[in-house]
Amino acid sequence: MSEKRIIPPDWELKIKWNVKLFRFINSKRSKLLDRFYKYFFRLGKSYTLPIFLPFFYYTGGLKSFLHLFISLFITGVLMPLIKYTFRHQRPSKLMDNVYLLEPVTLKSFPSADAAYAFTLLGVIIFYGNLYVVLIFLVYALLIGYGRVYMGAHFPIDVIVGSIIGLFSGITGAYLTDIVKEILNGYF
Repeated sequence: MSEKRIIPPDWELKIKWNVKLFRFINSKRSKLLDRFYKYFFRLGKSYTLPIFLPFFYYTGGLKSFLHLFISLFITGVLMPLIKYTFRHQRPSKLMDNVYLLEPVTLKSFPSADAAYAFTLLGVIIFYGNLYVVLIFLVYALLIGYGRVYMGAHFPIDVIVGSIIGLFSGITGAYLTDIVKEILNGYF
């Protein structure tokens, strides 16, 4: 017996600009970009996030560290909930002639890598100067673009992941202030 879905499994294919933009980005091959993304994409993975913790502590002290922790927790809860609600397949499972730079697993919508990268951006906007914010913006955009370039995600996956990440960063700021009041004296 097959499971019933409220959302069709190929809904992303019905959004024409999504497919056209995916095809455009994914088809523009470059040896330089292939080499770059073969390594850079790892900086968007959740297992690399601890390398950013000392930077955030140095930039904004315990408050920014707590803000980042809370925001990453929000992203870490939302992403699996949304991914397994939609259970959407990767572009290579839905379309032919997709260039995959690395093997992909799990579900596609939304992009967790984009969400985590934009969570970092959503937090640093509260503590960093303009140059630091711009560096994190470029980092987040490169992660997002790379997910489409590598064939792992549709553009809409990255856009929604980015929105979730920024939402988590902003919500984390609000919750950090609440936690700071509760833990008054530790900050």
